[in-house]
Amino acid sequence: MAAAVTDVVTYLAKGGTDTAGPVLIQLIRQIGQRFGVVASEKAVAQLIPIIGAASGAAIATLFIDHFQDMACGHFTVRHLERKYGAAMIQAEYEKLTQLGKSIEPQLELSGSASA
Repeated sequence: MAAAVTDVVTYLAKGGTDTAGPVLIQLIRQIGQRFGVVASEKAVAQLIPIIGAASGAAIATLFIDHFQDMACGHFTVRHLERKYGAAMIQAEYEKLTQLGKSIEPQLELSGSASA
């Protein structure tokens, strides 16, 4: 870059003020290339906290959604236990669990047949 500055000064000293455009443009390009990299690195460095905050917010939202769904299920079961009795709800849960276990092998077989 020092050579480009020297070229511009020499060109202007020789009286090339009317046609100094190409040499000045070359100098401006070199300055832009030199400081453009620094500016983009600075911009990236400044964006790191913002990216961290955004990804943290996204993860927090996923956890909130998950635990909100879990809480809804929990309190639905509690409501049913109060209404019909804990023993009846537990027995129905066991039936559903056994039914799910008996359906799983059938689902795996039908899934592999279509593949």
